[in-house]
Amino acid sequence: MSRKVWKMAAFVFTAILLLAAGRIIIEDIEEKQEDEITLLRNDTDSAAKANKEMRAVWIYFEEMNKKATTYTKWKNYIDETFAVCKAKKMNTVILQVRPCADAMYPSKYYPWSKYATGTAGKNPGFDPLEYAVTAAHKLGLEIHAWINPYRITLSSTKISELPSDSIARKWATSGDKSERRNVLSVNNALYFNPASAQVRNLVAKGVQEIVKKYDVDGIHMDDYFYPSLGTKNLKKFDYSEYKTYVKECKANNETQKSLVSWRRSNVNKMVRKVYNIVKLNDKNCIFGISPAGNLKNLYADTKYYSDVKLWMKSEGYIDYICPQIYWSFTQTTAPYKKMVNQWAELPRISKVKLYIGLAGYRAGISMKEAKAVADKGWAKSNTILKRQVEYARSTNQVKGFCIFSYRTFTKTSAAKEVKNLLKVLN
Repeated sequence: MSRKVWKMAAFVFTAILLLAAGRIIIEDIEEKQEDEITLLRNDTDSAAKANKEMRAVWIYFEEMNKKATTYTKWKNYIDETFAVCKAKKMNTVILQVRPCADAMYPSKYYPWSKYATGTAGKNPGFDPLEYAVTAAHKLGLEIHAWINPYRITLSSTKISELPSDSIARKWATSGDKSERRNVLSVNNALYFNPASAQVRNLVAKGVQEIVKKYDVDGIHMDDYFYPSLGTKNLKKFDYSEYKTYVKECKANNETQKSLVSWRRSNVNKMVRKVYNIVKLNDKNCIFGISPAGNLKNLYADTKYYSDVKLWMKSEGYIDYICPQIYWSFTQTTAPYKKMVNQWAELPRISKVKLYIGLAGYRAGISMKEAKAVADKGWAKSNTILKRQVEYARSTNQVKGFCIFSYRTFTKTSAAKEVKNLLKVLN
């Protein structure tokens, strides 16, 4: 082959390489641009999701009672329930999956809930939560898994009535005194000890189990933290742990917290631990708490010990707060507007959203029932829920609401309230 032919061949080969490289560069640029567009789209979706009004409904254990005896019964129940929520213009369901140290799903840490089949510890033979998550997302609803961190029983202190595989029963009957102290009784009920590191670990592991296994959009806790101790039990319950703490402070020459502050710090440790475990396993999953609505009660010395002010103004505790403001506009002790304003005025970092819990269960009650709860306003109007949503919006601080509970949408007595509420939900 002549030198001229070699040069021509070399030129052609080089040109081919340059064209290929150019195509690769162009494809790479296009791919990057596509990635950037996707990221931008995702950011836009996230922003839209963050800015939308939450319209949630609580579905609690009594409403699910014995609905999981068979897969078909559960499927029909969930399909019908979620379809009603969608029809009533809700966008989020908050499903109670751990009512009392039990689970509405197969768990490594908690026995089957009696609210699944009617028998505590009985496996229904399928996964109720798995179906609920799928059904919610199919309808475009978000779903938050609602858990109770400390409550073991509602009205009994009989350990023997707990399922044999219950961690609460195992701890309560342990030969190790420190484990027995993980389970405490007060007011004819059993609770996990908030002062226990083992309890905090159990709560966190239980949350991790849900977030890792299920595509839930959130983890939710309500207002059941420390039980109401009153002055009678103020220096009982976990007081022996407090005395140990005081001794340790003295031994280490450290300033001790008061009993009230110490109890609040126990709850804070649990809340922070749960928040961290949620974000570690799914950064898109949110964690929210719905405390009692009267701040004065929350900061009483004898109950709750929920430091909501700290959670709202600090990083690493919650993504949203949803106080249960269950009073009408005319209630004398805690009128709706006054309570909403108090919460709206609390210092709050921008990432923590404020929602309001509404008492749908009081909609349409009789005057006799209204007098019994010292709130006659609920019997005098059929526009309370509507006006409460409108007022919350007017503050420019409240980003949504949650209705307790699902039965609000199925009760005949609440129909007028619900119809009027729907008028302000686009």
